[in-house]
Amino acid sequence: MNAILNPALILFLGGILFGLMTKKVFPDVISKYLGYYLLLSLGLKGGISLETTGFIDDVVNVLSIGVFLAILIPLIAYFYLRNVLEIEDASALAGTYGSVSAVTFVTALNFLSNSSQQFDDYMSAVLVVMEFPAIFMALFLFTRKSKDRGSNLQTIKKAFLEIPNVVLISSLIISYFFNFSIYSQINLITEELFGYILLIFLFVMGTRVAKRIGELKGKSQNLILFALITPIVSSALALIASVYFLLSPGNATLLMVLAASASYIAVPAVVKDTIPNANPAIYLGLSLGITFPFNIILGIPIYNELAKYFIG
Repeated sequence: MNAILNPALILFLGGILFGLMTKKVFPDVISKYLGYYLLLSLGLKGGISLETTGFIDDVVNVLSIGVFLAILIPLIAYFYLRNVLEIEDASALAGTYGSVSAVTFVTALNFLSNSSQQFDDYMSAVLVVMEFPAIFMALFLFTRKSKDRGSNLQTIKKAFLEIPNVVLISSLIISYFFNFSIYSQINLITEELFGYILLIFLFVMGTRVAKRIGELKGKSQNLILFALITPIVSSALALIASVYFLLSPGNATLLMVLAASASYIAVPAVVKDTIPNANPAIYLGLSLGITFPFNIILGIPIYNELAKYFIG
């Protein structure tokens, strides 16, 4: 019941309903800059937490798990997708599902906070480190048979310089080295405004989901199943790792959410130029039209219950 009455979920569903009824979508610039704010806040919180805790064993373990999953998930996805898609679409979609959704993550943070569950802020750093391996895997899977290796360095450089990645990394590094925790004003960005901006953003994203749902018409049933089953498989891998490394239920939930989510910002931004023949209706339509709402509506509470059941 708490999941159903979550304000974030209500606003997201309201955005979908609004988009379907009115056929109106907010300008991209609104969702773009609201998204930048959320990424900035996550980076600041992650850096402050890392500065406070240091790179203790728990932090190193969970960061390592994140990198491992961001490499493993695209590999598993690609070997399946290669049988149903051309190499361009298979590579782009595999990288998309190896990467993460910051909005799904911050929604999970909101869910845990509203239910008074404990988690560590350094989990935001896991969000940061999972972006790049997944982007690299998408490009590697696509170019691994290519003789033109000279362009790969430029491709990787472009991936690192995408604005969402720059915002995440720079805010984390700055807050880590400049000890922002001593400034009480930082809470205005990372705590007080965060929840309100998230609710607005989810409503806006709901209208975008409503717009893109139509792009999935006529798509293979295999792809629809892929978009629903992949989060379950990926979250199960994260749960196994969480149990092995003795993560707390809250941290395990967040790791499962990261593994289960799919990118619709960072990876598509790189793919659209580096793999231009990949169909955006596939990698954006599936991630934003199916996996994103699945995780927001059902996934987060399910992952949380599984984490509590197996970890306690």
